Amino acid sequence: MNFFESIIIAWESIIANKMRSLLTMLGIIIGVSSVITVSALGQGGRAAINKEMDAFGANRFGIYYKYDPDNPITDADIFTLQDVAAIKEISPAVENIAPINWDSANIRSKGKEIVVEIAATTADYARIANLKLDAGRFFSYEDDNAKRYVAIISESLANELFGSSTAIGKKIMVSNRPFKVIGVLAREESIFSMGQDSKLMYIPISTYFSFSGSNWINSIQGKAVSQTEVDKAIEHSLSILHRRHRNKDKYDAWNSQKEMDSVNKVTGIVTLVISAIAGISLLVGGIGIMNIMLVSVTERTREIGIRKALGAREIDIMIQFLIESLVLSFFGGILGMFLGFGVSKIIAWFIKIPTFISWQMIALAFTFSAGVGVCFGLYPTQKAAYQDPIEALRYE
Repeated sequence: MNFFESIIIAWESIIANKMRSLLTMLGIIIGVSSVITVSALGQGGRAAINKEMDAFGANRFGIYYKYDPDNPITDADIFTLQDVAAIKEISPAVENIAPINWDSANIRSKGKEIVVEIAATTADYARIANLKLDAGRFFSYEDDNAKRYVAIISESLANELFGSSTAIGKKIMVSNRPFKVIGVLAREESIFSMGQDSKLMYIPISTYFSFSGSNWINSIQGKAVSQTEVDKAIEHSLSILHRRHRNKDKYDAWNSQKEMDSVNKVTGIVTLVISAIAGISLLVGGIGIMNIMLVSVTERTREIGIRKALGAREIDIMIQFLIESLVLSFFGGILGMFLGFGVSKIIAWFIKIPTFISWQMIALAFTFSAGVGVCFGLYPTQKAAYQDPIEALRYE
């Protein structure tokens, strides 16, 4: 009996027991589909996060106060607008830098009162954060220096306050002060926002100081001239701040590249762990194949005896049953692959991320499923091959 005849016999055996074969393949189907789904979503999620971080700015960094109860921040350590100007002037590695204070406030317009997030900053922040406008303009250095009551609002806030009518030129009351809307931010879909656009408002930081009663700057954000200059830009900024404030170790920094690396590391570990858990179902499927092959060997004991009596070698019997085990795992792998494709596409559509399915992933899934078929098929095939033909012929 040649290889192709063995495949035909194996296929006929599977067709003759359709339901049993399907139930046997179920573990392989679930295992392969789970591995492909998790891997596709994991790699797609990482690609989406990297795209988001690229849009955020790979050469972006921030300076903030370091929390240390033994070395607390004092008034003398607080960032000033002069600090920001000094960093921009002195450091050749810094392209743009801006102070930014985050706050919240109740705003009123046309009888509506809404709690919004306020970002008080300077004109440079628009370039640092790659802000895009749907209408109007961002505030200028002149607006900031003159402490003008102007604001840029998010699209969702504009829609809630003014509906379909234009927001440009409209008034918004913030702390009983009228702010004129001069710009509306473009809506940007993000996997982090899950389709939700925050109610956000940007105002000049000098204007914020004039009505908030505080001149504290909460943090500083900057943009290096290139991705390779980020560390140098941070080093320069911290050095300038410590020198100007005559202190030491009061500030710390973050940069977007390190944040991206951390996220990729975490998503990689999570994907690996979940894939390993999903792979357990492949082992369960292998046990199912072994059990069903043992049943098949028992049912076909007389057939084995007849074949051996007619001259079939032990290796011929082993190959036949091993091929049956491989065919079961192979078709289980194919069904699992298509199921994995479908499930990953559906989930990705709901959570708005791409899917990434590589040939390496498919090859790995098939190799593993074939390996399961071989490993768990060996014992039943050996049991079939080494039966005594006389005892096998007596079996009822």
